[in-house]
Amino acid sequence: MSVQFLFEVQSVLPGERTDEKIVLVSTELLYKSSGETIFTGIIPVRVSDHGVFVSVAAISAAFTSKYLRTETLFRLKRYIKKMRDYLDLDNKE
Repeated sequence: MSVQFLFEVQSVLPGERTDEKIVLVSTELLYKSSGETIFTGIIPVRVSDHGVFVSVAAISAAFTSKYLRTETLFRLKRYIKKMRDYLDLDNKE
């Protein structure tokens, strides 16, 4: 099963603590061969000084396949870790 993972940060919100941010990531999974969409949705990720924590509940609700769950979790965490220094809170106007 060859799958393409597409991620894009939609918004960055303040978390429950001062050192925490909630990042809402638009996620799309496609089959590479046919281009058919497997999943489209928003997955929340909590970012703090202690690490990057993807919402396991959101991923479990989205996928029944263990492969897709673990691969999405791993790739999404890696994507946010690389962007961590550039995640600024959204401006409320």
